[in-house]
Amino acid sequence: MGASGGVPAEDQAPSVLQVRMRILEMSAVFSELDDGVLRAVARRMREVGLAARDTLRLGGQGGDVVVFLGSGQVEESITDSNGRVLLTRRPLPGDLLILPAPRTGDRYVTSIYGISDAVLLTLDRDGMLEGLGPEVEKIALVLDKLWEQELSAAAAAEAQTASRTAAPIVAVFSAKGGAGTTTLAINTAAVLARKYPRQVLLIDLGAPFGHAALFADLIATGSIASATKASEADFEPVLRGNIVNHKSGMGVLPGTLRPEEVDTLTGDRVGRVLDVVVAWQKLIVVDLGTSLAEAALAVIERAECLVIVVPPEIAAMTDARRAIAIFRDIMNVADHRMELVLNQRSPHPPLDRAAVESILGRKVSVVVGFDDSRPEDSTLAGGLVLQHDPNSMVSRGAADVARVVLASLKLDG
Repeated sequence: MGASGGVPAEDQAPSVLQVRMRILEMSAVFSELDDGVLRAVARRMREVGLAARDTLRLGGQGGDVVVFLGSGQVEESITDSNGRVLLTRRPLPGDLLILPAPRTGDRYVTSIYGISDAVLLTLDRDGMLEGLGPEVEKIALVLDKLWEQELSAAAAAEAQTASRTAAPIVAVFSAKGGAGTTTLAINTAAVLARKYPRQVLLIDLGAPFGHAALFADLIATGSIASATKASEADFEPVLRGNIVNHKSGMGVLPGTLRPEEVDTLTGDRVGRVLDVVVAWQKLIVVDLGTSLAEAALAVIERAECLVIVVPPEIAAMTDARRAIAIFRDIMNVADHRMELVLNQRSPHPPLDRAAVESILGRKVSVVVGFDDSRPEDSTLAGGLVLQHDPNSMVSRGAADVARVVLASLKLDG
């Protein structure tokens, strides 16, 4: 890979820069940079041709080089110092190929094998320093975090290979926005991952904006929507590569990364995803948010446990009654498959537990107490409530929901 010093005239064509800037804008690493910085970085990117059946190996220099797949098909594999393959991926054009962080030295080697003739877009250390300027420190930290997620993904793949089961599906739903559904879903998944490390997957189908990866302080690099663009042969490897792994032991799979992708989440596609991931995990938790779209209905039909989160508010009661009637009367969801969670989002709720049970005609399985601003504070601090304050109301509530789920699925032995 050549140095990034001089800039060849042919690379200055607006169309070339626009394509490169678009790739950077779509990347989870560079997307927050302003146009001026993106343009400076795009000018310093270099094209490297990789012929079919040739292999490019990157060892200790790893994170000092950023590599995107510009065009063609490649397979990326990461091996340890003993030559053991930890991960293999088939990235799509425009994807960032995540390389070892510099501090890992020669312990890991990334190999990029050309399935067809391909073009890689590379940015070396000097190019990053020149193009990013004061932003270089922030980008370096993000690249390090991505590498840590890769190592977690390798450990998760190993654990899942050793335990092949058909995982039950737990759907988490609320008829009202702002009920704390995602907060409870992701903290509950983290609690479940303590029992089944690296074998619990949270699928984020909150539409059009999913925030599970954000709440967990993870960098989402792909989604269900992007995996559907892969070929039939590459679908499973790409889907697995789009799962980001949290230090708690759970994985997170975003449904979409951008709101315009929401139309790609059809019932058939989500069903296909569920068919694949149930073989990799011990438990699947799906955050549906407030959606009753085709994709959400496909999940609810297959869910062995449906957790309905309800805030103690008048409007929420009306919506919850309608939703429960749909589940019971139209979708034939058995009563024993539904668990009601009362989430007190205000210090003085207008309705108490008895009133909620009376209105909905169902017993509440778990009551989550008011937790002030702790969920938001934890997100700002970079992590889950469960990590920052294990004794908080949300943490206790998530543990209670996890116990109810395990009992419902008869996994509490």
